[in-house]
Amino acid sequence: MEYLFENVKENIYVLAIWDSKWNSYNNCYFIVQEDGITLIDSCKEEHSSYLVQALKLLGKTPEDVTLVLATHGHEDHVQGTVLFKNAKKYIHQQERSLIVYPEPDEFHFELTDRGLIQEFDYFWVGHHTPGSLAFYHKPSRVLFTGDFLCFFGDPLSKDGLVSVGNDLRHEWLEFLRKGGVAKVQLNDFLQGLKAMNTFKVDVMCSGHGGVLVGEIESFISELLHAGKQLQEIHVDK
Repeated sequence: MEYLFENVKENIYVLAIWDSKWNSYNNCYFIVQEDGITLIDSCKEEHSSYLVQALKLLGKTPEDVTLVLATHGHEDHVQGTVLFKNAKKYIHQQERSLIVYPEPDEFHFELTDRGLIQEFDYFWVGHHTPGSLAFYHKPSRVLFTGDFLCFFGDPLSKDGLVSVGNDLRHEWLEFLRKGGVAKVQLNDFLQGLKAMNTFKVDVMCSGHGGVLVGEIESFISELLHAGKQLQEIHVDK
């Protein structure tokens, strides 16, 4: 099993685990704070040993994780949470019936469409699953998009895991322009982009694959423009 563990920004780290069954990197993120570690998404249970290895590299243990934020309830985003007995675990209320987790009541299902948990703004993005959320860490200006914007099944950028990733940006724009987001989902997708565009963002941390650094607001604006053009084409038809 291949995995990558890299620094994203001061006190923020990405663990990207290669999943040969899915032919994709599955990502989760560690935010190291004075009073404990926040984990955003937590991989599949079968990969949870890599969470322990990553924590060891930070000089920490699972007991040091005090907060888990799940972008949504799919197995690769929640199952590793079983390791963290000291953590409060949060997910959107619409994920309750969908969460792929053996003891769902370990999670707090009180997150709605917008709010604040400690240093993290969260907001509903309306695409991928009914309760998909993105998280924004204001002190670092890092945006965690889950699978709303991700690179599932894609190779890493030629520049590496944490990079400007112009090749990945280009591929996402082309995917959108060619109708990669279904017509019935496009409006919700655009609303999610608009919500993201209200924040000042230096780094975009996705649910799978590349972590993008720099000019994130411009990238999201480009996606918005391309999506609106596609929406106008649908209306004309």
